[in-house]
Amino acid sequence: MQIFWIKIDKISYKELFEKITKFEVQNIVFTPNPEILLKTKKDSEFKNLINKANFKTSDWIGLYIAYQIIDNNYNKFINIVLLPYFFFNLFFRRKYLYKKYGERICWSDLTKDLIKYSEKNKIKVTIIDLYNPTDTKKVWSQKVFSKLLKEKFTKLDFDYFIYEPNKKEEIIDKIKDSKSKIIFSTLWMKGQEESVVEIMQKCTNIKIWLAIWSSFDYFIGFQKRAPKIWRKLWIEWLYRLITWPRKIDRLKRLYNAIFVFIFEVIRNKKS
Repeated sequence: MQIFWIKIDKISYKELFEKITKFEVQNIVFTPNPEILLKTKKDSEFKNLINKANFKTSDWIGLYIAYQIIDNNYNKFINIVLLPYFFFNLFFRRKYLYKKYGERICWSDLTKDLIKYSEKNKIKVTIIDLYNPTDTKKVWSQKVFSKLLKEKFTKLDFDYFIYEPNKKEEIIDKIKDSKSKIIFSTLWMKGQEESVVEIMQKCTNIKIWLAIWSSFDYFIGFQKRAPKIWRKLWIEWLYRLITWPRKIDRLKRLYNAIFVFIFEVIRNKKS
């Protein structure tokens, strides 16, 4: 299915995991969400970066509303009227949607499973983190990151770099000379996709490349992820809204991810 010139792959979680962990070729995996897709409409450079990925998988529930809107012959008005039905399918016919459009693949789940897989199979990984010296909380978390990750995954072999612009070439050279096979980039929107594509061109030893936002924060304790039941019900966004300290920022992001995104999908629909 294609949204705003970005083709999203119809694939299951198991199939994706099996393909990328063969380590036969270089694979970039991006998990576009509504926020990312909206940005690609205004930023052609970002759109081109996303399209360089070998796999672009569905993340966030709003994409399944978009798929249903795009995948019919109704006009824009009828699609607005049908929105309650599309939401009904989202919560009560999920298997049907997964079968038709591919499974939802959450970057946090994929990150954790790849880390466990790497630890078990003695595969070295590299993590590159955002350089932001003015964010005191971020700077503190980066100081204890390696220690906490090692406590959580005692046998994991990993390199951890703060991706400072003036040290970028030095970091890339270290990655190229390492035995790493997987890179996780946490540089946030566009920066992480940019870094992944840039490093891929120079480091042939890396076979899996992922842009993962704040995945590590969840499972080493910097942030608390929604309980499993919330995730199963597809209301993890509500848990984040309740627990997020900057609720106005979170509300703005939710508004864009739901209302603005769906409006843009309907507006751009060609009947």
